[in-house]
Amino acid sequence: MDVNGPGFSVGDDPDKIHARIQAELSTDQILWLEKQSHLIDKTALLKYAVMEWVVRHPIDWLSGIRVGDAVRLALNEFIDRHKEEFLSGD
Repeated sequence: MDVNGPGFSVGDDPDKIHARIQAELSTDQILWLEKQSHLIDKTALLKYAVMEWVVRHPIDWLSGIRVGDAVRLALNEFIDRHKEEFLSGD
């Protein structure tokens, strides 16, 4: 998956997550992204989360994990690791 190419966002709107990616996210993850979108584009956050996750879990990535599973896991880990840097999901 090319996180710099098409796939995360819809058209040219960096704040509208593609339906196939959004379908893989939990309600809590979507709400967290919505809250952060006041400061940064949702798709940018997803890209950062996935890039960070791939670096931390190269074996999982190279073993052929489903993209939707990787995005969901990456965002969970990103939220946990960076919770002090972003707005609370509560």
